This record gives sequence, structure tokens and C-alpha cells, in this order.
Amino acid sequence: MLIFNSEMNYKRDEGPKVGMEGTSKKIDENNTHNFYHSNGKNNNNISENKKRHDNQKFTKKKSSKRKNDSWKKGIVVLILAGLLIAVFFSPLYPDIQNLWGGPVYPERAHFSIQRTFDIRTNRDINYNMTLIVPEDIPENDIQYIRDVEWDGEPTTEKLYGRDWKYWEGSLSSGESKSIEIVYEAETRTLDWGYSSDDIGTVDDLPDEVKDRYNRNQWQLEEDRNGDGENDWMIQPDHPQIKSLAEDIVEGEENIYDKSRAIYSWINRNIKYELGGSGLPKHAYWVLESGSGDCDEQSFLYASLARAVEIPAYLELGVLYDRMANRWEGHGWIRQMVVNDEGTIGWINIDPVNNQFFARGANRITFWIDDGIEGHLNDYYYFFSWSPPGGVSVTENFKNIGMETEGQIILGDTDDIPGFTMKVAAPAVIISFFIFKVKKDS
Repeated sequence: MLIFNSEMNYKRDEGPKVGMEGTSKKIDENNTHNFYHSNGKNNNNISENKKRHDNQKFTKKKSSKRKNDSWKKGIVVLILAGLLIAVFFSPLYPDIQNLWGGPVYPERAHFSIQRTFDIRTNRDINYNMTLIVPEDIPENDIQYIRDVEWDGEPTTEKLYGRDWKYWEGSLSSGESKSIEIVYEAETRTLDWGYSSDDIGTVDDLPDEVKDRYNRNQWQLEEDRNGDGENDWMIQPDHPQIKSLAEDIVEGEENIYDKSRAIYSWINRNIKYELGGSGLPKHAYWVLESGSGDCDEQSFLYASLARAVEIPAYLELGVLYDRMANRWEGHGWIRQMVVNDEGTIGWINIDPVNNQFFARGANRITFWIDDGIEGHLNDYYYFFSWSPPGGVSVTENFKNIGMETEGQIILGDTDDIPGFTMKVAAPAVIISFFIFKVKKDS
């Protein structure tokens, strides 16, 4: 069997320092340039007085020049500060962020995407392929699927309360086949805008919600990291995961603060790496290796969150990389929360794209996990054939249409809370010039 799993992540130079240095000629220590020179005592006193007088004049002139230069430098600093404020606090700022690969997303987007599967075989095979039919997410106008064109007239089957498209056929040795699907969708960028004061505790969540999600999920029939047990992709009861989760959230009371602590820990301690073909790493493997791609880090987040009774699960689909102008498979977190009025709801968290309680419009959701054992397995294992071996399947996405409306800066980092590029860049540059003015004065 073959699984396709390809992920992408969006993940500064210091310019040369410029200083102003004054130069001056060295005063002759032997007084060879004195206008008054004599062997007489009185003449020596006159010479010393003249020398002292000349030095005083030199000092006054130099001090005056420095004072004039300081005013000039001060004016330059004020002009630069004005320009920086105009740039970083103007409508141009999102465009600059976009050029730097910053977290700029459209407020709304309309995408058309072509998804192609290329199948090649060196033996006679019978195959079948099953794909989920994406659905609308009407809450907050997050996603609307306007149309899907299915190549090859697949049949429709009901599975887990959702529609799936099903292809089956046969290929001879050396034969190849392509299956194309075109999705048209409208999406929206959303920042839920919650804070610690808005979200309740896990005790406010219904027991049936916690019972459904807060357990191990998706056990394999293999031990890939050699710990002596068959792998669980999501494993909140693993002793090291549970102990770590309790340490991370120690002292935090509500779901928001506990979620923030887990999200921040992963950002600081798990580095991003590109995923390859085959089954992704499971949660403990990601923890042990200190690295993982998008869905692998999501497995770890879900495990840590569930270990402290926060219902977190996977949301899977595709993500648009605007720098490369392409779509790739992606996985992130959906999590249950309860607000201060007792209303149960959900939010998104994307650990590898710095989105906490937020969601960029550059994604389309295909599958939302329901916490039931076996269902994630069926999403990942979408293609099978017999007899085994001798088959390659590649998946490619092509952006064939895109319209966007508005721009939103959407990003989250805990490196220096509240100290964003809007504040950091002007502050660093202005501080540098002020330092130079004081140094040269």
C-alpha cells in the first residue's frame, strides 16, 4: 500500500554599520611651530602663554564643530524616524511583509486548484482509490466549496457520515494513468480574537466531548522507532508525554493558557523538517527526535493537549505557498473550547505556521477528524492495489485560478510578546543613530 504525504512550511540580515569620525593634525610636542621662540625667560613665558591660548582656540573651534554636527545628525535621525513610521504604520506595511515572506494573508480568497494523481506500474494490477469530498465550513464564513470536477466518473459512497469518491480499475504492466480533480473554493482568514479572560476550563466541557477525544488514537501494527510497542500516532497516555504535558501547563488554569503553553513549547523545542513519502512520524517519535513536519507536530500537540484533558484533533487538507505559487498537503489542529458564557465551540491552531486561535485563508479543509479509531487511517491510506509492489503514485497540485480581497497580517510568536516588527525595526535603527550621535558628540 502507498501513502502520499507531502508538507510545506512557511518559515534577517544586519546591514553594515556606518559611523562618522573626525580627524585632526597632531600638535608638535617640541613646539617647532611656535611663532615665539627665544632663550630668554620672559620669552619662554610668552611662548607658553601663547601655546595655551592657541590650544584654547583649537578646543573652542572643535567643540563648536561637534555641536553643529550634532544638530545635523539629530535632523537626520528625525527624518529617518519619520520615514520608518510612514512605512511601518501605513498601508504599505503588509506589502513589505509579503515581500519578506511575512504573515500576510488575504481577508478572503477564491481558489481554483487542479489535483493530479499519476499512477505507473511495472506489472498487471487491480487498483482502487478513495478520496473524501470536501464540505463547507459555514461557521464564520470560513470555507465554501463552490464546485468539484471529478475525473473518470467515480462512484459516490457514504462513509462515516461523509461522501467519498471511489475509483477502481486495472492497469497492464508498463501502463500509466492520470486522474484529475479540480476544486473551486472560497475561504476567509479568521482570528478568533479570544484571550485568557474569554475561555473557560476543561471542567466546563461536557464529559462526552472529553471522552471522545482524550484517548490514544490510530494504532499501527508495527514498531517503527524500536521502543518495543506498536505505534500510536496520537498517544496522550505515554508516560513521557503525559509527564511533559503536566509540567508545561503547571500553574495555568483555563484552556486558553494551557493551549498557549503547549503551542509555545512546541515552537521552542520542535524544529520543522520537510516530510517525505510514507506514513508520518507518531507523536512520541516527534518528541524523541525533536523534529517533525506539519501533521507530525500536530500529532504531538494533540497528544500533549489530550494528556491534560483538552480535546484536540487533526484537520487535514491543502495549503497554498504564495512564495512558490503552489499547493501542498497540510495538517493542523482543531480544538474544542468553551467561552466564558458556557458556549462550546472550536478553534484552529497551526504550530508550524505561527497561527494560534487563528486560520489563514490560504488553505482548504478536506477532512476533519472525529476522534474515532480507524478513521484517520482511511484518510491517509487512499490508494491500494493488488498484487503488491511495482506501483508508484505521485500527487501534484496546480493553481489554476485565484482572486483575493484585502490583506490581513496574521501571525503569532512568543519570542518577545508584543514586540512585533512594527516596533522592533524602527526601534533598532533609531537607537543605533542616537547612539552614534551621543558617541560622536
